[in-house]
Amino acid sequence: MAKKDNAEETIVDVQEVYTKTELFIDRNRKGLAMGIGAAILVVLAIIGYKYLIVQPTENEANEASWKAEQYFEIDSLDLALEGDGLYLGFLDIVEQHDGTKAAMRAHYNMGIIYRDRGDFESAIEHFQQANFNDDVMSILATGNIGDCHVEMGNVAEGLTFLTKAVNKAKGSNGAAFTAPIYMYKAAVANMELGNKEAAKGLFEDITEKYPTAQQSNDAKKYLAMLKAELS
Repeated sequence: MAKKDNAEETIVDVQEVYTKTELFIDRNRKGLAMGIGAAILVVLAIIGYKYLIVQPTENEANEASWKAEQYFEIDSLDLALEGDGLYLGFLDIVEQHDGTKAAMRAHYNMGIIYRDRGDFESAIEHFQQANFNDDVMSILATGNIGDCHVEMGNVAEGLTFLTKAVNKAKGSNGAAFTAPIYMYKAAVANMELGNKEAAKGLFEDITEKYPTAQQSNDAKKYLAMLKAELS
């Protein structure tokens, strides 16, 4: 009988909970409906913003920038920067399509152009505007800022950005490609600053973790030299 009583009590408890839930929904159905409706409106607003505003804006920017990117690829750099009178160059794209992915690509490409022309300050400004959120371009932009500072003689500042590039690269999907590049650059910068232990550690990481990387052979040579100096 005790078991039966417990079972009956359990059934009663479940029924009471169900009834209370029904009562809560019934008494608050207006507020709940408004809450659900508001949530639906938020979702629809996000979807609408993405497909009615963001996507058309990105499409327009891509359409405007394809020719400049083509000029960049074939090394017609003045046309890539300034346009040809019919199509926009990167200078106009970053102004007229600010905030788009096409504008970020334009900033990055302009950084490359100015870097190769020796205008490192302008290059840094554009690399800083290339705010990519990915596993490759964001690392390359950060690393290029470091390279430009080193080229300007600001080795310590350059090392700061090269180290950031290393840290980003290590946690990325493209670590095997990007990490040894910037580890090597950071190691060389450390050597220039007299930080031999730090340089040694980076060269060791390259040879141990990325033995097939292009930088591995040179890293081995520097590592042997540093070990001899520090022994």
